[in-house]
Amino acid sequence: MNATRNGILSKMHVDIVRVTARAADFGFRHASIAELTEGIRLAETLMGASIATPEAVMRMDVVTGMTAWVTGNPVEGIFLVLPLSPAGEQAVREGTYCPADPAPAHLAWQGRDVAGVYIGVYAGATKEARRAVMTAAAVMRVEMFAQVPSFARGATDDGKRSMASLGFSPLEGGLPDLWVQEALTSGSEAA
Repeated sequence: MNATRNGILSKMHVDIVRVTARAADFGFRHASIAELTEGIRLAETLMGASIATPEAVMRMDVVTGMTAWVTGNPVEGIFLVLPLSPAGEQAVREGTYCPADPAPAHLAWQGRDVAGVYIGVYAGATKEARRAVMTAAAVMRVEMFAQVPSFARGATDDGKRSMASLGFSPLEGGLPDLWVQEALTSGSEAA
């Protein structure tokens, strides 16, 4: 099954090496398990809620090749991005997607056949880390994932405000507090 938006196929391949290089431009690096543990603890403290175990996120990262990102030493910011397969994009819209431990079939394998992006969390402990997170989120969305929809949940009022500032809007019928920014370009328009 292919993910569709208004009957138009939305699927792309993502160059993980290019993603890694661009993330580094904003001070982000692919997280080790120790850094990921620090980052998740930071995000959960800032949000006042649990998100996922480091082990679950590392399983996601093994499938996608590009899920777990941190900045700072010690870790001051975290960004979890999950490229979705067509089945995953549909599961998010239907409310059957499990953000803390998604089915492997809901994740795009190593940048192949990406039909959407689910933002697990983006958070920063300092002003500089928050600026890096927001800048990376905006630039990476436009440069790397413009031709597919992007989803996130509005877990906090600050998160909802930041998503609105990035052009997201609430989406009814899916996961609770689900927000979406539909594809910005079609495959033929993407660079």
